[in-house]
Parts: sequence; C-alpha cells; structure tokens
Amino acid sequence: MVLAAALALVGAGCGTQESSGGQQGTPGPASTSPTAGDGTSVGQVVFFSPAPRGPRDGHEVLGSRADAERYAAAFTDGQARAQLTAVARGTDFTRQVLVGWTRPTGCSTATAAALRVSGNQLELHVSQPEPLPECVVAFRVSVVFQVPREHMPARPEFA
Repeated sequence: MVLAAALALVGAGCGTQESSGGQQGTPGPASTSPTAGDGTSVGQVVFFSPAPRGPRDGHEVLGSRADAERYAAAFTDGQARAQLTAVARGTDFTRQVLVGWTRPTGCSTATAAALRVSGNQLELHVSQPEPLPECVVAFRVSVVFQVPREHMPARPEFA
C-alpha cells in the first residue's frame, strides 16, 4: 500500500499532462524580430502544447495550407487538430510560413518556446523549470510558429 502511494505521488510529481485542459493548445508568448539570421527570435507562437498527444518528434517548415493541414492531421487530440487547422486557415502563405516542432523536454513541462534563426539554422529554445528528481515520465512539447517569409532562410537547417 505504501509502495502504491509512493508511485502515485511520483507520477503526480512528473505527470503526463495529456489532457486537453490547462495549457493544451494555448498560444505561448509572442516573439518577433525585425532582423532574422543573427540568432534572434523570429515569428510568433500560434500553437503551444506542453504535453501533446499525437505527432512523432520532428520539425518542418509548412509552406502551404495543405502542408499545415497534413501536419494538423497527425495530432490525435481533436482539439489540437482543430486549433492547428484554424491556424492554417488564418495564415497568409504568400507572406508567412508555419514552423512546427515537437520534441521531448525531459522530466519537466515546457512553459514557453522561441524559434531562433542564425544563418540557415533554425533552433528551438524551450523554457522550463528544473525537473523533480523522482520523475519517471518524460514530457514533450509541440509548438507552431508563424514566421514572415522574409525571415526564413532559403534552405533552412534544423539544429
């Protein structure tokens, strides 16, 4: 009984916040930069989920509505899929692209994200608290940035 209580406490400390409540699918902090290519943050967070259900880890530039809708379809969470589809419909792909990124964050949940561009390199920076030492479940973050086309390198490379 003590073991079961301890395991429940450890699981609660690290959690698997895969519910659609709380921060699921909420926009993160907006970040824009007048100059890209110098390692500064570019774009605006249009979707942020600290523990997504769905797509495998990865990243890609979504240059069309069809690309963005295909990306959204990979999410198993219906609310996230609907929010991403709405973002795709609201994006002017003649002037903007979307950059989607999903990756593990270890044993603490992401609280914010920024996309940095330096030369051809795109790099995801995630803010998160220190993990608890007893964590047994890894978190993931899924974030989509809306970036002006002029701030994207011609041949983006993901760092």
